[in-house]
Order: sequence, then C-alpha cells, then structure tokens
Amino acid sequence: MRPATNRREAERLEVAERERAKQVIAQERAAAAAFRGEAPLTLKAAAERYWTEAGQHHAGADTTWTDMRRAMGFFGEGRRIDEIADVDLAGFIAWRRGQTVKGRKTLKDGSPVPLVSNATVNRSTVDLLRKLFTHVRKKWKIALPAEPDWKVHRLEERGELVREIREGDQEASIGEALPPGYRDLWRFALASGLRLAECFLRWEQVDRAAGTITVVQKGARDHTIPLTREMQAILAASAGQDGEWVFCYVARRTRRAEGKVLVERGKRYPVTYSGMKSEWRRKVKTDLDLDLRFHDTRHTRATRLLRSTGNLKVVQRLLGHADIDTTARFYAHVTLDDVRAALEGGKAVQPSRGVRRR
Repeated sequence: MRPATNRREAERLEVAERERAKQVIAQERAAAAAFRGEAPLTLKAAAERYWTEAGQHHAGADTTWTDMRRAMGFFGEGRRIDEIADVDLAGFIAWRRGQTVKGRKTLKDGSPVPLVSNATVNRSTVDLLRKLFTHVRKKWKIALPAEPDWKVHRLEERGELVREIREGDQEASIGEALPPGYRDLWRFALASGLRLAECFLRWEQVDRAAGTITVVQKGARDHTIPLTREMQAILAASAGQDGEWVFCYVARRTRRAEGKVLVERGKRYPVTYSGMKSEWRRKVKTDLDLDLRFHDTRHTRATRLLRSTGNLKVVQRLLGHADIDTTARFYAHVTLDDVRAALEGGKAVQPSRGVRRR
C-alpha cells in the first residue's frame, strides 16, 4: 500500500485496505469450508492447495503454476471444480489451440509465429487438469461426478523425434558453449542417460562406497545406476563447491527484485531446471543453431549403449524403463541400422539423423 499524502486520503486507503483484508479472510474461510465438505470447492482453492502439496515440487514448477493461472483465467477462479465437465474441457482445449508460441505474433524475420503444438496443448490443459482432479479425488476424497473423460480429449501428437548428438565436433561444440556448472550437468547427463529433472543431484544421493547414485524417476520410483569412471571424474570436479548440491554455477551478474538481491555476482548457486533450459536454448539452439533438445542427450546415451552392446535389456536397466516395450519402441531404429549395415557388407553404422516414432 502506497503512503498517503493527507489525512483524507489516509482514511480512504485504510478503508480500502480493511475491505481487501475482509475479502482475503472470506476467501480463506470459504476454501477451508470447501475442504471440510461444507461448501463447494472452487478452482482457485483447489489449485492453490494442489500447488502447495504437489505442484511446487514438480521439476518444472514454474510451468505448472503458469498453466494453473491460465486455467483459472479461462474458467474463472470461482468456478466450482466439480462442475467442470467434458464440454468445458473441450472449450478450454479449443481456446488453447488458437494461441501462438509464447504469445508472440511474429518471429524476428517477420514471419508469423506458429500455433502451440498439440503436445503443448495436451500438457497445459488435459494433463494439467487430470492431475488436479486425480489429486482432489484421491487425496482429498472429494467427489467429482462430472469429471471429464480425459482420453477422448487428448490431441494426437507427432511421434517423438529420436535424435542423436554426433560424437566429435558436435559434442565438443556443446561442451564448449555451455558455461561451467551447466556444462558439468550436461556431461553427467550424457554419461548417465538421466532425464533433465533427475540431474539436479544432492550429495546425499551419491554413494561413493558402493559407486552408485540413486534418483527418483517418474511415478516416484527409486532408480539406482552404477557410476562409471567418467561420471566419477565429473563428480570429483564438482566436489567442495556446495555442501548440498552437486552442480553449481558462478553468477555472472547481480539480480535484484523488489530491492532484494536474489543473485550476487561471483557467488555460487545450484543449477536449476529453468536455468539449464534457458542456457540450453541460448547456447545450443540459438548460438550453435542445433535442432537438439536436452532430452536428446538421454537418447544419445541409450543409442550409443545399444549400438555398442546390442543388449536391449542393458539399455532398459540404465534408463529405468519399467517395461522393455518402452525401450524397444524408441530404440528399435538402432537395431534396424545394424541389420541394414550387415546387409550392406558390414559398413559402420552412422548415427541416425532423427527417426519419428509413432
């Protein structure tokens, strides 16, 4: 609240502040009543509590909250969650499909910005609300009689493009482009095959005596993998930088917000999910002009391992896939390349340029 310049304005501001406080208290009481089963549960109340209990712990927490705010903006914060049905979800999806990437109208070259992809629409509408509804129904035991049929609303996505980072010049150029800390995390991902969300390691996850690390994968499953000499060397280089986190970076500039120093130049801070994504986008996709996602690092490790061993079970064990069919679906092209090479007289198998899996 800004300072008043005279008594009358001070009284007016005081009244406004009291009214705002009353509204906040009323909203909190209404939310509490909803969770006691004494009042309808609004989308805002459900989203805020879901964020506290689960959303803020997601690897992409910033994206989760952005998507939640978008849903509340479309449906209205006061919309009863038990009244959101199939027809409402269909309207939300149609609205989201009409939006452009990052809300921009044109690219730097003046060409139109493409619409958001079907995969992005699915994640930010169907998948988002399905997780929220499941949490409401299973954790809070609140009935949702109009819950949508999620499967019928999912849009068809293109098959995942399996790319491989080329050994040699391409791999070296990525390592040189990424700043220290970010480079170490990427090198560890390339050596281990971990997903990006699994790479933000704490030292307590490293068992040096056993020579292993343990991460939590999708579905809250523990996954333990052995440390190779390369992985051990990367960890050794990071030792002593931080008492809790393995991969840290040195801030290149000071950042402030609302008068507070968030990041101070020259100090070390843990590498974050959003920070790694930003560095990858700037250094690899923009500066190097490489059409690669960070997740292609995981594909690269799996592809190289399968090519060198020919053992799909070993690849499954490294990646932590619960079902070997998942491993085969994404890496069948590697074994097909081997067959093709054998038929052509034993020529060396070259990395695939990208195979769309459907």
